[in-house]
Amino acid sequence: MRMSCLTMFARPQEPVLMIEHYTDHAANERTFLAWVRTALALVAFGCVLAKFDLFLHFLAAQHPLPIHNSFASTSQIGVLTASVGVIILPLSYWRFTKVRAALNDTRKMDIALVKVEGLLTLVLVVICLAAIAALLPALHG
Repeated sequence: MRMSCLTMFARPQEPVLMIEHYTDHAANERTFLAWVRTALALVAFGCVLAKFDLFLHFLAAQHPLPIHNSFASTSQIGVLTASVGVIILPLSYWRFTKVRAALNDTRKMDIALVKVEGLLTLVLVVICLAAIAALLPALHG
């Protein structure tokens, strides 16, 4: 058997220590970071909506145009949107730790968060409907 110079003097392979279920843990962490990114985007968008309302009030003071009455002001929708973003942060950490514990445990566990995810979806739908309701009067006049 012929050996190259590198294999003749190479050290024997030492066992590499690896985290059990590494790909699952990495996927869990990526999901957690996606939740955090979404929460921060909601907070930032809520701040933009709140500032936009201040801009509209400033603009209305400069130009005497008829002001439409809307369902809610953009500042109220902005505060609601930012609040949902703040609520998502601890919920995402709670989900992350629950999934991590399930990955580390050998027993089968139910980690479905149907109620939490359904509630967050419902809240986001309500925010979107409120934003649409605030914009509808602008279409008529």
